[in-house]
Amino acid sequence: MVERIQYAPRQGATYEPSLDILVPALARLRECETSLDALVLIDSLPDMILPGLAYVASRRQYIPHAAVQAVVCYCGDRFLERCLGRRRSQELLKRYPKRVALSGLVRYDG
Repeated sequence: MVERIQYAPRQGATYEPSLDILVPALARLRECETSLDALVLIDSLPDMILPGLAYVASRRQYIPHAAVQAVVCYCGDRFLERCLGRRRSQELLKRYPKRVALSGLVRYDG
């Protein structure tokens, strides 16, 4: 009897940014007071480190909530899941949900 092998796609993180990139990015994210400051910083960083930066920053008390929220929203659900894995991305999205603002008849999705 031949055993059947089930294919299961990888659920874990596919990219872990190195500390020599993350530490300076965390220091710069700490200085961001508003989400606009965070978006300016995000624009200057490579996209591949952003999910790791969001995860590590969410674990630190000294990083402003608005800055982490901006990074999580910028990354999006699928990019977070692809880079961090399902469990970590769900933790981030649960802690920092997308904000929906309604203004008149125009709907803005974070």
